[in-house]
Amino acid sequence: IEKENEDAMFVILSEVWLDNPKVMDKLRTLFTGYSDVPPTVFVLCGHFCSTPYGSNHFRQLKQGFHDLADLVCEFPNIVENSRFVFVPGPLDIGPGNILPRPSIPDVLTEDIRSRVPFATFASNPCRLQYCTQEIIIFREDITNKMCRNCLRFPGQEETIPNHLIKTITTQAHLCPLPLHVRPIYWSYDNALRIYPLPDLVVLADSYDPFAAENNDCRVINPGAFLKTKFQFKVYWPQKRLVEDSKLPD
Repeated sequence: IEKENEDAMFVILSEVWLDNPKVMDKLRTLFTGYSDVPPTVFVLCGHFCSTPYGSNHFRQLKQGFHDLADLVCEFPNIVENSRFVFVPGPLDIGPGNILPRPSIPDVLTEDIRSRVPFATFASNPCRLQYCTQEIIIFREDITNKMCRNCLRFPGQEETIPNHLIKTITTQAHLCPLPLHVRPIYWSYDNALRIYPLPDLVVLADSYDPFAAENNDCRVINPGAFLKTKFQFKVYWPQKRLVEDSKLPD
C-alpha cells in the first residue's frame, strides 16, 4: 500500500497563529491549492496564538480554532479526505514549562472536532505511523537552547542544523539537555527517546528551516510560518522525499 499510494503527502506547518488575519488568509490560499488533491495529513504545530499570554489567551485560542473550523469547512473535499494533527507549542495552554506536553484541552477544541471529523489533537512530542514508517513530531525551540549549552560549537565546516541533528540522533533523545535547562517529567522521559531511529523527525523550531539526514533518519524543520514568509515542508512517504514549499506574498 505504501509503495502504491504515490499521491500520499504530509503538509507540515509550524507556529500557525490562528489570531493573525494574514496567517488565516494564507491558510485559505493553502487549502485552495490542495482542495483538488487533498493531502493525507496536515500537521499544524503551535503556538496557535501570536500573544500566548494574558487574560484573553483562553478566549483567543478558542476563537482561533472556531475560525479555522469555518475555514476548513469551506473545502468539503479536504474535510472528507484529509486528516489534521495539531501539536501544541511550549507557550500554548498547558501544565507549565515541562515536557512532554499533553494535547490542548478539549474545552477549547470541541467545535473544530465536531465539524472536522479527522482532527486529532496530539501531545508534544507525538508519533505517527504511516504503513511501515514512523514519524515523530516535536514542537520545541531546541536549536538555540542546544547552542547555548553545547560543549563544542560547530566549526566552519559544519552547520548548526547538521551539528544539532547529529547530536539528537546519536543521543537518541529529542531533548538531550540538563533538567534545569529544559524540565522533563522523569516518568515520561521515554516519550522523548528515539531509539530505534524513526524514518522522519519533525523538529518544529523557530530557527531557520532546514532538512538533513543522519543514520538513515531524516530530520526537518519547517520554520515559523509567518516569520519565514509562509514557508512549509511537504513529505512524500512513497519516495521518502521532503520538498521545500512557500506561499506567494
